[in-house]
Amino acid sequence: MASHTQNLAVTLLVIFGFSIVSCQTETVEYHSRPTWHTALSGGMPAENVREDGTIMKYKSSNVMSKPMQEYLDSIVLEEKDEVTGKMTLRAIFPEHVIDHTMNCLRDKKWDILFEQIISTGNREYYLKQEDGRVEFETFFTQNRREIAKTLQRIRKGKDFGDVQLMEKGDITVHSLSPRIARDYEFSSVSFIREDQFLKLHSIR
Repeated sequence: MASHTQNLAVTLLVIFGFSIVSCQTETVEYHSRPTWHTALSGGMPAENVREDGTIMKYKSSNVMSKPMQEYLDSIVLEEKDEVTGKMTLRAIFPEHVIDHTMNCLRDKKWDILFEQIISTGNREYYLKQEDGRVEFETFFTQNRREIAKTLQRIRKGKDFGDVQLMEKGDITVHSLSPRIARDYEFSSVSFIREDQFLKLHSIR
């Protein structure tokens, strides 16, 4: 009987202790965010947590001003000069950067990747190095398949909760969730906005 009573007391203690933990108060704030704002910012998370523990939840709305729609419609993502044959690539959303990068990886177009897709800061870094261009091409050549694998998963994974988004000023980081990151050589890609266009900032 004593043993049964002790077991019951332990069980009640566990239940009571669990109740204390589970009844902690959470503050949740709900906000609406225009879809175009989410896109132009490089993709923003649907939920953030402030330092004080407040949970910020965002819901995208499809409201878009006419000038904004006209601006987006006016951007030519791929433009070829009829005289020189030179391609000019532009990116507004992270998906554009990813698509351009994957095409360069597929066709080994390192010049376009270097001159038009990576950020100005990265390009200047490589140009300052004695063998910077060689280092640049070596990195993308040796890691071509693994980079493409990560980019493809990030491109498709946002709709399935496989990608975590974080903003750091002008930089937006897209990271694979810990659940699947271990299967990839590279687990995060970041983008930086330069004026009106988005550039590739890092692959880690």
